[in-house]
Amino acid sequence: MDKTLKFITFLLGLIRSFLSIWIHLGFRLIYGNQKFKLPSIKNQILLQPATVVAKRIRQRQITAYEVVFAYIDRIKSIQPFLNVYVDERFEQALNEAREIDEILDNGEPLPAKWNEEKAPFLGIPFAIKESMQYRGFHNSTGIAARKNFISTETATSVENMLKAGAILLCNTNVSEGCMWFESRNSLYGTTNNPYDLTRIVGGSSGGAGCIVSAAGVPFAVGADIGGSIRLPSFMNGIFGHKTSPDIVPNDGQYPPHKDHHQKYLLATGPMCRYACDLQPMLKVLAGPENIDRLLDIDTPVNLGKLRYFYIDEIDAYFVNKVDREQKLAHRQVVEHLENKYKIHVIRLRLNRLRYAVSLWSAMMVDGQLSSRDFSLSLCNNTSYVNGYHELLKKFLFRSTHTLPSIGLVILEALPNKYNRRFHRLAHKFFDEIQVLLGDDGVLLFPTFPQSAPVHVWPLLMNTFDYIYCGIINALGLPSTQCPLGLDSKQLPLGIQCIAGRGHDQLTLAVAQEIEQAMGGWVSPSRIN
Repeated sequence: MDKTLKFITFLLGLIRSFLSIWIHLGFRLIYGNQKFKLPSIKNQILLQPATVVAKRIRQRQITAYEVVFAYIDRIKSIQPFLNVYVDERFEQALNEAREIDEILDNGEPLPAKWNEEKAPFLGIPFAIKESMQYRGFHNSTGIAARKNFISTETATSVENMLKAGAILLCNTNVSEGCMWFESRNSLYGTTNNPYDLTRIVGGSSGGAGCIVSAAGVPFAVGADIGGSIRLPSFMNGIFGHKTSPDIVPNDGQYPPHKDHHQKYLLATGPMCRYACDLQPMLKVLAGPENIDRLLDIDTPVNLGKLRYFYIDEIDAYFVNKVDREQKLAHRQVVEHLENKYKIHVIRLRLNRLRYAVSLWSAMMVDGQLSSRDFSLSLCNNTSYVNGYHELLKKFLFRSTHTLPSIGLVILEALPNKYNRRFHRLAHKFFDEIQVLLGDDGVLLFPTFPQSAPVHVWPLLMNTFDYIYCGIINALGLPSTQCPLGLDSKQLPLGIQCIAGRGHDQLTLAVAQEIEQAMGGWVSPSRIN
């Protein structure tokens, strides 16, 4: 069996290499050079961390109106290139900014709800993904059956941001049903990568990652069940944090998730350009009722006292190898830590990673033989999609579903007699990783094997590469994706920092160190 799988993997690798040449040539002939096509950044407000801008607003160095106006102007300028947002509330946001300025300028004591502790992001704009509820916004998740669904409530995580003084500007595009890593659907179309418009932005929080990278907002709220924060953060060259389970409320999202998803896999979290914004945003998203679950979140981390490990490859079937430029960037991180802190970063080879796709899949269905949850979601929980029927309709150009969604509908209905075995193995793997990392261990791990692929390419040759992130969901660990500059194609490089469950503060601290060492976010636009 192993020999057969190895042969199939080798054969797919050859096919991928052959197709890669012709597909990239075709895209270049059709689209030409689409790098750095965005309008230049002219306002320095757009280049400052949210925490810095928030302090400047309180000190009256700038007004909330100036900040909100600058970001709205930026969003309007990039939308024709990127197709990034769905609904907007620009006028309401400007009015809210004016109200904040009036109260800050009148010299009277601020309302208690707006003191710096309760409202650390007073006057700072942000975005959410379209799958999150906000009263008056669409909440279709790119699903045709929910085309006209308008939220009547607001998700708790979004409400926590609003209570912290942040001002919502828009919601952003996602993949259909939030279950693929290209943000494309039949309702809102395709979102383009700000570094190269022919490339994908990742998914499912692809629009959120894109708008942050393109300086349309300083930060955004994403959600991650198999890489949906970290993949877009990687492909758009920003920071994204998948929290430990049960830290940030996951309610108010479609599709709704089951208890075992909430307990192990799903995490709502921050996406931002600067590492210094991660921890304050995570605390806000968690809310006062969950902040105690973030162990030692306010305790300074002594990076020189931590134990470090790294993995440079997943030797899994049907999963692509990490390319040379990614490996070189990862090695730079390892060498920086070793040289600065006089430590040894231990290279690991974990055999269980060979079954990473099966482990994540088994955890998604909680060990059941099969599931039709996604099929039900695509019909707005009223019936089930017939995958084979939809596939035929797709070839006749009559289906409203994307090919990845149709494929998942077919796959999830097929019984897998090994799911129970891999479900048990995932729990055993988690116990082993927890012992390995303990309270002071950090694991450096690839986010994705190559830089952002061209549109449609993942469907052909990157189908299972999400698993570099997905396996971390299956293990229920916190992970921070960190940008590492650009490769020779001027596309973002990145790496994950992973710690034991509940020790999110370790990955956030290491992220700040990596930002200082590697430079962090690189603007996809020229800066005037």
